[in-house]
Amino acid sequence: MAEPQPNRQLRTLVGSAQRAITESARRPAFELPYTPPDLRPNPAVEPFDKARAGLFALSGMLLLATALAFGTGMDGRSQASLLDTGLVHAVIWPVIGITLIGSAVFSALPGQLSSRRQRASGIYALSAAALMACALTLASGFLPWTAASVSGAATGIALYGVHQLNRHTARNRAERIATDLPLGFFAGFALVYTLQLVFAAAGWNGQGHALAVSLVAVAAAVPAAVFAHSERGRHAFASGFGLAMAAAAVQGWLRGATPLWVCMLWVFLAVVVFVCAENRRFQVSHAEHRVQAGRTLDF
Repeated sequence: MAEPQPNRQLRTLVGSAQRAITESARRPAFELPYTPPDLRPNPAVEPFDKARAGLFALSGMLLLATALAFGTGMDGRSQASLLDTGLVHAVIWPVIGITLIGSAVFSALPGQLSSRRQRASGIYALSAAALMACALTLASGFLPWTAASVSGAATGIALYGVHQLNRHTARNRAERIATDLPLGFFAGFALVYTLQLVFAAAGWNGQGHALAVSLVAVAAAVPAAVFAHSERGRHAFASGFGLAMAAAAVQGWLRGATPLWVCMLWVFLAVVVFVCAENRRFQVSHAEHRVQAGRTLDF
């Protein structure tokens, strides 16, 4: 006797469902193009965690006090540089100091004190802030090359701190704002400020130095674009870098000492770095949507 039609259709549907389940189980798991947040419970609090948070706050206060006391002291000598942010750095450094103090307070909260990303990045943030405070003090004196060297060290440490943030993705929006933003903006602005100190110490202030200054700035913009195309604090980094470059372009144009094409180059580099940050945000958003839809990543 032939099998009834309804039973045959039901068996076909069950078989199709079983094959679909098996195929789904065999489908490879797709990972996002960044390190996922570490959602494990925080380790037990250790004495070093409290010391780190306290030193972080002290370094932020030191940067704030130094910026207020000596922030304008380098302004006269900075006129010897084709890359001059003018009085903008005297305003921005106190703001950065305040944000770092706020970041230190956030790092001392119970949920952050012993977190793995605070342990990974906090020591670099406080070291960079303390060194930059020393650089501002030296820049207001008569040690231009020493100031440039110390500022370069502070910038390098801050960049490495941003790299640590990339390895330890923020777990929530509060961490992105209170931890990633201050350090990212600090690193971006410090990179341009270090160039300003180097050019001022070298005495690159004439039309004949325009090409050399431009080549060095372009070379420095390459790692800036790489960090802006990374994960954590990318827009804060691009904003710090872009603000300093735009201030240098406006200052050079108003003074008339910097060639117009060089001023336009400063603006162009700022735009390129910010576009890199926007491009990375689009890539991450696109990848997240594809993963949610169960599709493969194409980059």
